[in-house]
Amino acid sequence: MARLPGPPLWQQGLTGVRMRRDPLGEIMKLHERYGPVFAIGAGPLKYVWLIGPEAHRELFTGIDRFEWRPVTKVVEVVDGKTAVVVSHGEDHQRRRRIVQPAFNIRRIEAQIPLMVEEVRRTIGRWTVGADLDVYEELRQCIRRIVMRALFGDRFSNQADELGDRLQPALDFVDRPLPQIKIGPAWRRARRARRSTDELVFAEIARRRAENTTGGDDVLSWLLDASDPEGDGARLSDQEVRDQVVSLIAAGYETTSAAVGWTMWASLANPGVWERLRAEVGDEPITAERLRTLTYLDGVVSESLRLWPPGAAAGRKLIGEIEAAGLRLRAGTIALYSPYVTQRVPQYWPDPLVFRPDRWDKNAPGYVEPAPLSYVPFGAGPRRCLGFALALTEIKVLISEVVRAVDFDLLDTAEPAGESIASLRPKGGVHVRVRSVRQPAAPATT
Repeated sequence: MARLPGPPLWQQGLTGVRMRRDPLGEIMKLHERYGPVFAIGAGPLKYVWLIGPEAHRELFTGIDRFEWRPVTKVVEVVDGKTAVVVSHGEDHQRRRRIVQPAFNIRRIEAQIPLMVEEVRRTIGRWTVGADLDVYEELRQCIRRIVMRALFGDRFSNQADELGDRLQPALDFVDRPLPQIKIGPAWRRARRARRSTDELVFAEIARRRAENTTGGDDVLSWLLDASDPEGDGARLSDQEVRDQVVSLIAAGYETTSAAVGWTMWASLANPGVWERLRAEVGDEPITAERLRTLTYLDGVVSESLRLWPPGAAAGRKLIGEIEAAGLRLRAGTIALYSPYVTQRVPQYWPDPLVFRPDRWDKNAPGYVEPAPLSYVPFGAGPRRCLGFALALTEIKVLISEVVRAVDFDLLDTAEPAGESIASLRPKGGVHVRVRSVRQPAAPATT
């Protein structure tokens, strides 16, 4: 098998240093030099990067030739060993079949009033002249939304406590070298896991003891649901725990990162905030209303193109594949980067320009994105389960904030990105509140 493109052996040390300093910037440079498929590292630390639609095709469709646990093992301290995101093969398919209906569009849209309530509560604390980190403010808001959507209102008074207990484990997974399971950070993560589990298993036990069915929250669904294509078996308590906690981690960290970037881009690019406000208007935010907001769709899509929360991910080959004309053998760790792919000029004219109208099919010069060139939530059979919920949350929060508040952005320089796992604006998004208006009437679905 021919040697793959990539830096020569004598350059690997320098490449490693650059990767630690600026991993996404270095991947972009390596792609420009070596093309859509290239290898870095050596021996057990050798990785193959696949960039662009041609390289992605087998990655997203040939799931029988991949396994995920060697790459996702690091998140098990948070998600556990049975979460959908870390499962493989038939286990993954069975759990996904059980969990997926909890995220159908009807159930998601039923949560819109909850989202509106929480973001208005957040806005209600802001005062004219106050300086604040709007990313952190909305991050806390999203945490409350996620907890209430997962556990329901009865558990909502413990939502912040559960989030606080889990945070050290999330911080550990987010570290540059999270696989090193020694030291104070690892011990804090383990304690966080045990503390979180106390609350979650207690709530599971309470629900099972009460034998209540038909609740609107995700936990109720997971306790009631069974595999529609299997023997009807339900999830064990451990499986329920792992699905719920993995959904907290994904829904909280990644969605808040996306909201942070969208807020910064909407404020930093002249005219975007005003155009969003004109489109959103004063009508209550409902599912039907959201479907009409085409410019908002473009703003969110463009933000996810430039700053996808999951900036890179990977899997291990258990069979050979062909990527962009090159053969990759079994045992290869294959990585891909939505962040890099979604900035490649070949697929995106003026890729570094924030241009929401590129998503408007009726706009002059519209170019339809190539298949698999836009993958902020992955693609194929393992696409993010919660992508529709995340998009709805982002759009509801942006809509409510943009029509109620005027900000002055205190630093117009683009923030550096922090963390490949949940790419967020480093240092936050700092603003000064210029004005706050009363919201429209309460929303309904």
